[in-house]
Amino acid sequence: MPSAPFPDLTVPGTLVIGTRYADGLDQQQAVVEAEFDALTTPPAGLTAVSWFLSTDGETVLTLAQWADDTAVGPAGPPRYRLYRSLVEEHETRVPGCLITAAFDVDGPERQRSFTDAVIEAQPREGGHPGAISAHFLHSLDGSRVLLCTEWTSVQAHQEAAEAGDHDKGHELFSGTPGVRLTHGGRFHLYRALRPDPAG
Repeated sequence: MPSAPFPDLTVPGTLVIGTRYADGLDQQQAVVEAEFDALTTPPAGLTAVSWFLSTDGETVLTLAQWADDTAVGPAGPPRYRLYRSLVEEHETRVPGCLITAAFDVDGPERQRSFTDAVIEAQPREGGHPGAISAHFLHSLDGSRVLLCTEWTSVQAHQEAAEAGDHDKGHELFSGTPGVRLTHGGRFHLYRALRPDPAG
């Protein structure tokens, strides 16, 4: 279990998110350690970095949080801003995994209309008990939407998928003009860096 907390995606600022292929757990961990070591003196404006390992042993996801638009590496482009979130007001559960779905979209208006439609399609009476939150991130260039959902466990997400809880959302994912699902993944938090603002 990770000792570091999941990143708070509702904090104002810019998110730089990138993924890299890494063949197996040892290589995944080596990629993270190399990036972590390279940040012994974090650049100004960097407020947090979180590293996630995909459950299939093939991908490292780096999520860097910046205080403003001067965001640079370590993950590389694109840069994102939070558009909307779905989370219960008094949610206190600790996430066990991060599920991502990335989309190419035809411009800022499509970013907004697609996200609003997905949120509108969510059940009013509450979703699967293992679902904790959902965060819709829009790239600053208007070309992408990244959906990040936090779950209590991979098993809970799998149960929801098998029960058909995601069917309406997947219809929107695949059937909305100007929106193309490019990739997604299941991730566990591996390591996090929180630079000392005074240091």
